[in-house]
Formats: sequence, structure tokens, C-alpha cells
Amino acid sequence: MSDATTVPASSILVAMPDGSASRVPVFPGSGATRPLIMIWPGFGVGAHYYRPIAEELSRRGFPVGIGELRGQGSSTAVASLTDRWGYHDLASEDYPRTIRAVKSRLDLAEDHPVILLTHSMGGQIGSLLLARPEARELGLIGLMGVGTGSPFARAFPNPERRRLRIGGLMMGIVGRILGYWPGGPLDVSGYGRQSGVQLKEWARFGRTNSLDRLRGRDLDYMEALQAVRVPVLLTRYSNDDYCTVDSCRALANLMPKAYPLVEELPGTLGHNRWAREPEDISDRLEAFVERIS
Repeated sequence: MSDATTVPASSILVAMPDGSASRVPVFPGSGATRPLIMIWPGFGVGAHYYRPIAEELSRRGFPVGIGELRGQGSSTAVASLTDRWGYHDLASEDYPRTIRAVKSRLDLAEDHPVILLTHSMGGQIGSLLLARPEARELGLIGLMGVGTGSPFARAFPNPERRRLRIGGLMMGIVGRILGYWPGGPLDVSGYGRQSGVQLKEWARFGRTNSLDRLRGRDLDYMEALQAVRVPVLLTRYSNDDYCTVDSCRALANLMPKAYPLVEELPGTLGHNRWAREPEDISDRLEAFVERIS
């Protein structure tokens, strides 16, 4: 940490094509040549949770934005039988719109270099963005995931493997019947209200380790992932039950030409706590930036 001063931050309202909007925190950096770090949350986690790591990275000179997954945190989208979205919608609409809006607020060029710092599902969707033409337009130069892997059940030992299989089946059935996964007392998963389409695609990903049947897709994502060459680093802490080394490898295997690195990090910050105690991940991200710059 460079100092203990409070990082001045602002927020912007980013409108999505479905009429919803998200309040996106933005943190200026001190170095005009440093890449923009776009943080993308995990499933069921609002953008506000990542403020400590955003502040730390901003103190180190990086401009930072924290995206929001649709229907979570500050997002005004509410999943229903008629309002549903999936992986493709976030990768093709929400992620690019948010990155452009953050760059505009920070007076950065549209092609200013961007590194995605992702958590869990946020990195699964981020991987799809790397495979899209917008990745080049937006200047994406790398992705570092923390607790980011595939939900492929075979990549987990029991009892987590069993939980993923049963949970995926149950959430998929409820999602098809209601069109969404309900929040409140019935939300045994703790993810909050979520789109049935996104849950169906997540469950299929968990069964097959494939993202080949995404609703509304405008390209063959599995083929496009094979062509990704942007540097990728997927990390997890040894006490992270929700992301194993094998689950990181399962996601990495979808992008073979990127030669992804998979690392198990020392420490016990688990699946989430690293975002609140940000020094270690900030150090690793700086080393990643130096390697790819």
C-alpha cells in the first residue's frame, strides 16, 4: 500500500439495452499510462463489496471501475418470467457498455489498455468478452481471475461435486418453471434473485464444461475461445472450496492459445475475503501487469 489516504471516487449510471441501469463506482489513477482495471463480481455479490481492492489499486496508480452483474447490487434489473438474461447478454452488452462508460468518465481513449480483474462467474463472462470483437476495440490486454474457474462438477471433489450437481439440477428446474431463481426465504443458495436463463446456462456449463448453447449468441463462443491469445492468469486460494485448481484448469482449457497460467496462491483468504484484504492480490496483479506490458 502506497499510503493510507482515502481515494476520491465517483459513480456513474450505466444504462443497459433492457432498460435497466447499474451504478458503477469509478476510481481515478495517478498514472496516465497505467491500464484501466475493470473489476467484475462473482455471482450474488454486489460491486460495493470490492471497494477495498479498488481503492488499493487506485492508490497504486491504476484507474479502476467496478462493474455490476445484471440483477445484482445496484442493478435495477429484476429477473422474472419475461425479463431474463444470460451469459451472452452480459458479455456482449453489459461488459462493453460499462467499460466504455468508465473510460468516458476518466477521459481515457476507447482503446486505452484494459485488464479484467474477475471473481468467480465474473471471470467466466469475462472470458467470453475476450473472445468477442469488442475485446480488441476496447483494448483488452489481459484477464486475472481470483476464484475464477469453471463450475464443471468433475473438477471438484465430493461433497462439493455432489452439491454442484444437485444444486444445478434444482436451480435449473426452478428457473425453467418460474423463469427466475427467487430470493428471500426460498433462496437456499444465497445468490439472491437471478435470471432463469443465466442459471440454466451455468448449470449446463457445470455438466459439460461447454458454453456452446448460449441464448441469443451471435457467434460460436467455443470456437472463438479457442482463438483467444490475450494473456490469462487464473488464481485461487488453497482454502477456496468453490474454486479448485482443476476448475481453473477446466476454464483455462477453453482458451489454449492464450497459454493461461493457473496458480494456487499462498494464504487463506478463501473465495471472497481477498477483495476486503487486497494487498496480496494487488501485488500479484501488479506483477501480472509488468509481465504483459
